[in-house]
Amino acid sequence: MASVMEGDDPVAKHKTGSSSGPSSGPEMEKGIVAPEGPVNPAQDPDTTIAILDLVKANDVHHPMNWPAWKRWGIIAIYCSLQMFVTLTSTTYVSAEWLIQEKWGGSTQVVTLGQSLFIVGNAVGPAFMGPLSDIGGRKWVYVASITAYAILNFGTAYARNLPMLIIFMFLAGTAGSTALSNVAGTIADLFGDVDGAGQAMALFVVSANVGPSLGSPVGGWITDNESLGLKWIFLINVIIGFGYAIIMCFIPETLPRLVIAEAAGKAGAVDANEAAILRSKVNVLQELRFVATMTFRIMFTEPIVLCLGIYNGFAYGILFLYLDGVFDVFVLNNGLSDISADLTYLNFVVGVLVLFAFIPVQTWFYARDRKAHGHNRPEARFAVSLVTVWLFPITLLWFAFTSNGKTSYWSPVVAGGVLGFADPLLWLSMLNYITDSYPNVAASAIAAFLIPSFIMAAALAHLGVLMFDNMSTTWAMATIGFISFGLCALIYFIYFFGAKIRERSKLAKSF
Repeated sequence: MASVMEGDDPVAKHKTGSSSGPSSGPEMEKGIVAPEGPVNPAQDPDTTIAILDLVKANDVHHPMNWPAWKRWGIIAIYCSLQMFVTLTSTTYVSAEWLIQEKWGGSTQVVTLGQSLFIVGNAVGPAFMGPLSDIGGRKWVYVASITAYAILNFGTAYARNLPMLIIFMFLAGTAGSTALSNVAGTIADLFGDVDGAGQAMALFVVSANVGPSLGSPVGGWITDNESLGLKWIFLINVIIGFGYAIIMCFIPETLPRLVIAEAAGKAGAVDANEAAILRSKVNVLQELRFVATMTFRIMFTEPIVLCLGIYNGFAYGILFLYLDGVFDVFVLNNGLSDISADLTYLNFVVGVLVLFAFIPVQTWFYARDRKAHGHNRPEARFAVSLVTVWLFPITLLWFAFTSNGKTSYWSPVVAGGVLGFADPLLWLSMLNYITDSYPNVAASAIAAFLIPSFIMAAALAHLGVLMFDNMSTTWAMATIGFISFGLCALIYFIYFFGAKIRERSKLAKSF
C-alpha cells in the first residue's frame, strides 16, 4: 500500500521503500528504522493516518494474503448482515397501513419512520467508520449490531407514533455499520486487486436484494394474523442477536492490527514498532479523529462529495420506485397487492445479472492496468461510461409504459434493467473510493454515504408528493430527464479524477 502522507509525517520519513501490494517478506527488516521515543497517534489526525499507513512495511501478514476461502467466507457473512439490515427500510413500507390504522397520522408523517431510518444510516457511519479505521472492525460490528437488536425492541413495543419514529432513527444509526464497515472490510481483504470488484459486487447485491425482498416479506408478516406489526421488528431482534454472537468469532480484518499481531509473534518487528501498530483507539484521545475525519473527507475531497450526491439521487430513485409500485401495478394495471409486492423481485434479478457481469468489468480494469502500468481508480468507471446511460433510459421506459395501456411486464422488465444499471454504477463508485482512500476506507465510505442517505430520505417524502400530485408517467419521467445531466459526472471523473486526486493529502498516490 502506497503512502498517503509521504514526506509530511513523522512515521513516513523513516521509510526507505514502498510497496504497492503484498510482498514476499517482512519489509520492516529491510528498510524501516524505528522512530525514536513513543509515538502518540492522538496528537494529530495526520499522524494517525501515517500510523495506519505503516502496515505496508509488514504486508507479508496482510489479510489480503489469507486463503481465498477465509476471505470470501468473512465477506459472505458480512454481506448477509447488510441484506438483513436493509430489509427494514422496505418492510416498514408494507406496514405503514397498519401504523396508520393503529395511531393515525398522514402518509407523510408515517413515512418519517422510513426516512429517519435512512437518515440514521447516514449518521452512524460518520462515527463508526473512523472508529473501525483506527480501533478495528470486529468489535464495532458486534457492539453496533447488538445495539440494533436492542433498539428494535423499542420499535416493536412503541407506545405511540413519535416513539416508533424515534426508535426507527436510532435503529438505522446502529444498523448503518453494515453499510460503511462492510465496504471497509472488503478493502482490508482485497485491496485494489482485480478480484476486489467481484467482492464489492457481492456487497452491492446484498444491499439491493435486502430492500427488494423487504416489501414481500413485510406484506407476508402484516397479512398474517398471528404475527402483525410488532413482528416486523421482533424478527430483527432475534436475527440481530444471532449475528452479534456469530461476529464474536470472526477474526479482525483491519490490516494494522492483524499485521501487528502476526508480525509480533513472528518477531519481525521490534517492540516499539509493534506497539505503534497495535495501538488501539482510546475514545477520548482519538475523539478528534473520529469526529472530524469523515467530515474532513466529505468537505475537502470534492470527488467524494459529488459521488455521494449522485448516489443519493440514484438511491432515492429506489424509494421513488417503491412509492410508485402501488399506483403503477395495482391502480393502473389491476394487480393484487401481493402481486404488486412481488414485482420488487425484478431488482433481485437485475443485481444477480450484475454479479455475473462483473468479470467483464474486471477484464477492462485489468486491461487498463496493463496499459498504464499501475492500478487507476478511474478505471473502475470504464464500463460505466456506457452503462450509465441505461439509468435515465430505463426510468423513461418505466415512466411511459406505466399507465396501464401497455402490458405490466414492460415496467417490470424496465425495473429489472434499472436493478442492473443502478447497482453497477454504485459498485464502480464504491470501488473507486476504496481504491483512492485505502487507509481510511470506512471513513471515506461514510463521507460518501452521508449525502447519499440524506438525499434518499428527502426523495422518500418527495415520492409521496409526486405520486399524489402527478401521474405515474410524469413523476418518473421528470426524474429520468434530470438524470441525463448527472451522467456527465461519471465522464468528468473518468477523465479528470486523477488530476483532482493529485492535490489530495488523503488520497492514495499512484
